[in-house]
Amino acid sequence: MFTVVFVIVFILTIFICSVASGDNDLNRILQESIRELKIPGAVMMVENPQGQVRTYRAGVRRVKGRRPMSDNLRFRIGSVTKTFVASIVLMLVQEGKIGLDTEVHDILPDILSEDEHVTVRNLLQMRSCLGNFTMDKAFLRLFRERPWTHWKPEHLLKFGEKKRCKEGWKFEYNNSNYILLGLLIEEVTGDSFENQVYQRILDPLNLKSTTFPVRSANISEPYAHGYDYNFQTGKIIDLSLKINPSWAWCSGNGVSTAQDLLNWIKAYLNGFGIGSSLLSEQMDFLPVTYDGVSYGLGVMYKYAAVGHNGNFAGIYTAAAFRYKGYYFVILTNGQAYGGGRKATAESIFWRIVKNSVLFKNAKN
Repeated sequence: MFTVVFVIVFILTIFICSVASGDNDLNRILQESIRELKIPGAVMMVENPQGQVRTYRAGVRRVKGRRPMSDNLRFRIGSVTKTFVASIVLMLVQEGKIGLDTEVHDILPDILSEDEHVTVRNLLQMRSCLGNFTMDKAFLRLFRERPWTHWKPEHLLKFGEKKRCKEGWKFEYNNSNYILLGLLIEEVTGDSFENQVYQRILDPLNLKSTTFPVRSANISEPYAHGYDYNFQTGKIIDLSLKINPSWAWCSGNGVSTAQDLLNWIKAYLNGFGIGSSLLSEQMDFLPVTYDGVSYGLGVMYKYAAVGHNGNFAGIYTAAAFRYKGYYFVILTNGQAYGGGRKATAESIFWRIVKNSVLFKNAKN
């Protein structure tokens, strides 16, 4: 009996020490990351394969301020918004209201011509050959000059030169795809996207801190301030409440918290609102330009991480992934002095999975 008890205690001690070591490891890497990447602050929430959730915080919610990051802070989540859009589209497919191979012209004839054989699947997969408004010089000039402008979705889709390719063949990460999906949702349901996302996702999952503002640049308190670093002037600017989110709409206008996003990404990746067959289609990843990276129906696969990243004008970034049995949500508030393109939530994520002891022997 003594031997059995000793063995059990020994195993439990190893497990507890391992968890504590991993916990300290994650906190250390997060703290180091925001300093080295020059990010003002970050909140990270991690759920391990046993269902235990831990929250980590680093830095401050406001540059030159003393208040630290906290669990309940709201952040703009950028392209993680696309997961909510894709979820509603897939629910409509599940309900038989549209098909993945339905041509968008049949639903929105005033937006696409009958010569443009773009399907719902093409939009979800980023393989439509549509012009990309966020890469259009004229749009970018207007956006920089008048960030407070309220943009209508139809106006956004007028920017960007259509690519010379066959629909479904070529991948391009293109925000216009999800603007068009937002219009499709509204046409098929006869309702606003905001109402649909509330009724179908936010209310059932009790995601009370998640919103999709269309007109107002304000964020409900408490929120993390978002910053942009100008390498030419050497100054950082608080742009938290100065950019009208309508420019991103269904491609990236969401606002949320770490807890809400953790609950959401778990539900989303496990087929919330759809059947197993459709979930399999969603997770049928097609390769993109880079080795080890592929894209499904509103979800990405990057070097064994499945989920989505997000970037709202560089002043907020997000990462929501499942990796080797762990669920990760990381939210950051832009760039501090000297920050640059690598000052992102995803950069922190890859530093953690590469360097933490938790993933040395973790199974896929």
